[in-house]
Amino acid sequence: MLDWAYTGVNITVGGNGGPECTAYLSMTKRILETIFVICLTAPLLKWGLRNLSPIMVVQERPVDPFGKRLLLVLMTLIFGIEIGFKFSSKTVIFLLNPCHVTTALQIYLLAAPPSKQVGAVFRFHLNCMNGAVLALGFPELDALNVSSKWKT
Repeated sequence: MLDWAYTGVNITVGGNGGPECTAYLSMTKRILETIFVICLTAPLLKWGLRNLSPIMVVQERPVDPFGKRLLLVLMTLIFGIEIGFKFSSKTVIFLLNPCHVTTALQIYLLAAPPSKQVGAVFRFHLNCMNGAVLALGFPELDALNVSSKWKT
């Protein structure tokens, strides 16, 4: 039913899907690791929520700069092309990579008017930036099936 989301992924490459990837960890180990991570992060999340500082929102509306709108249009256009490529190559699952999620957050931040919610999304977005930098620094492209490869 969801073939369109992952058909283009090359599962013959180790670690990128297939039966070996699915059977890498037993269900018991997955459950134990999940419980461990929840027990580790729940107190940290509780502490973080208690120590949040309020976000100050300025009421006056500054003039919207031309550069911000131009950046919004260019990022939306390029991200739309990327989404189209993911659908045409049937690798929609890769839209969940950190760099794509960060780009979607940045487009939202450029388009949304200032508010407390936008401030919270911006703070979350700053934590996502490491994923995008790592994805650019260490790309893993061997699992992509690109049907229009250049012939040499």
